[in-house]
Amino acid sequence: MSAAREARLPPATLDAIEAEAWTLLEAGGRSFRAPFHSGQIASIGADGPNVRTVILRGADAAGRRIWCHTDRRSPKFAELAADPRVAWTLYDEGSRLQFRAWGHARLHHDDAVADERWAATVLNSRRVYQVQDAPGSTSAVPTAGTPPELDDSRWTIDFSERGRAHFAVVETVVHRLEALYLHHAGHRRASFRYGADGHRTAADWRVP
Repeated sequence: MSAAREARLPPATLDAIEAEAWTLLEAGGRSFRAPFHSGQIASIGADGPNVRTVILRGADAAGRRIWCHTDRRSPKFAELAADPRVAWTLYDEGSRLQFRAWGHARLHHDDAVADERWAATVLNSRRVYQVQDAPGSTSAVPTAGTPPELDDSRWTIDFSERGRAHFAVVETVVHRLEALYLHHAGHRRASFRYGADGHRTAADWRVP
């Protein structure tokens, strides 16, 4: 096992904290070995807030955007289609650093964005889009929901294309980002706001 990363105080300036935050998010979106590769995303449903863990599939510092993937039949997709307000929390235990992001969701499923990200999705990750019933459907028995064909030699890239119709990209346009550094010598919290064009409109220190 690799040595645990030590909690540390943040950079001294708001500009440096913001730059580090987006650098870490971009790294998390590129590699499953990086901190912040997974996080929680919250949407608003008919019964109130719903939170689930997702994989961070990409981040763009210049455009203030982050992405995850989902099944277009999922409750998450329907909730964000009805109400695009969305919030994220990503936490790294090793560094004791937390990011929270708020924004609105853009859904991609029949466009070039979805096509590009589907093409970059590896074979094993395509399995979840082969479920026969919608995610969250009731089942009489424990099940992965996938058809028997996924367990034999027919599971190939060509066969996996059957899942493309269910694949969707959730793009979050970030309006607000917060970084919280936990440290025994004193926590630090910073907040950043962005306009519709992605430019920063405010930056503040906050009481942790």
